[in-house]
Amino acid sequence: MGMIPALIGTFIWITAAGNTLQGGNFSEEYSLLFSFIAVLFYLKSLERSDHKIYTFLVGVSLGANILLRPNNIGMQAGAAGAYFVLAILSRDWRLLFQRAILMLFGVVVVLAPVVLYFTLQGALQEMINVVLVFNAQYSEGGGLTRILEGLLNASASIGFVFVVIALLGYGLSLFSFFKRQAVDTLLGKFLLILVIGWPIEAVLSSLSGRNYPHYFLGWSPYLGLLAAYLTYIFLRKFAPRAEQYTFVFLLALLAILPIGKINVWKNYGAVLAQIVFSETDVDYRDPVTSYIRENTAPQDEVFVWGFRPIINFASDRESPASFLPYPLIHVDTPLGEHWADQFYSQFTADPPALVINMIEPADRERIPDIDPEVRKQYKIKYKDVVLAHNYKDMLDFIHENYTRVDTVDGYDIYRLNSQTP
Repeated sequence: MGMIPALIGTFIWITAAGNTLQGGNFSEEYSLLFSFIAVLFYLKSLERSDHKIYTFLVGVSLGANILLRPNNIGMQAGAAGAYFVLAILSRDWRLLFQRAILMLFGVVVVLAPVVLYFTLQGALQEMINVVLVFNAQYSEGGGLTRILEGLLNASASIGFVFVVIALLGYGLSLFSFFKRQAVDTLLGKFLLILVIGWPIEAVLSSLSGRNYPHYFLGWSPYLGLLAAYLTYIFLRKFAPRAEQYTFVFLLALLAILPIGKINVWKNYGAVLAQIVFSETDVDYRDPVTSYIRENTAPQDEVFVWGFRPIINFASDRESPASFLPYPLIHVDTPLGEHWADQFYSQFTADPPALVINMIEPADRERIPDIDPEVRKQYKIKYKDVVLAHNYKDMLDFIHENYTRVDTVDGYDIYRLNSQTP
């Protein structure tokens, strides 16, 4: 579509992603890589339909996103839908069947080793429970009202202006399909993945009704690509010679970024400046992680009350239990009760050396604090959360077997009594 549309599209998708990133390290963030892979190889498969590897790689990206989170497959679903529409228009059913087999093969190549690994570990059922069963239970009960609320919340999180721009590009894409010859062009076929995929992405990201901003990270490729198409149409109609001034446009865009009121670009700039110009180590050393490393042995286990698994990872200390979100179980189902019972059994059978009370202030009304005095100050909003049925037993166990020994960076540290100096 040209360099200027590409620059604008890139600017918008990065900004939209940054507005919903919430610090990062979410499955939706990693899914972006595979969504863009799907876009790239869908386009390549249109350019060279005789190169079967491209359709196969679309399937590989689908398998990867299924493993990250099944709700993150919007772009691959859009590609499958686009292949189907193109088959209807061309009546080339043989090519459609070939593409379906290749995509399926790509999925199997990714899933089969994972299924085999978990089977050999005796944890296949747990994997299915986490990836499929829990996800279905987490999202069930969603109706049209929930989805519409999700769309509104997504637009607010991403930025209404970006969503409106993309909607204009979406409308122009739909309008172009009324001209039958548009679908015969490579660009027209490419737009199909966006026209079909974005509604699917919107529904899948809104099903749970929880509407955390990072759930809508998957919208960003659609926003960027549709904004690029809108720019392409605008330039072709009103400024057909604009590409001659791409370098000037790029300089203007770079000049706008530092003074713009878009925090994500300010953050990018600050990080890049620190990397380039700072003579000190740019790695962040978390005080709690440092405390754990200095006051425990490598074989000691640590549990973080408040769901911060990054602490276990960064301190290189195992957790005593497999269900880290405890006491939150999110949905009141037999599976949630099973995980709560499993957690209590694992924790009490082999108590960790330390328990870190890391409840953020925003979560005080969702997660009961270990400190009873703090619990008195905050009332849990039970209508908004689902807690493990045995969380009070868990708190009693901690009070009976642990002693608060320190406070680091505002977080209380509890040590197992048998290990208390």
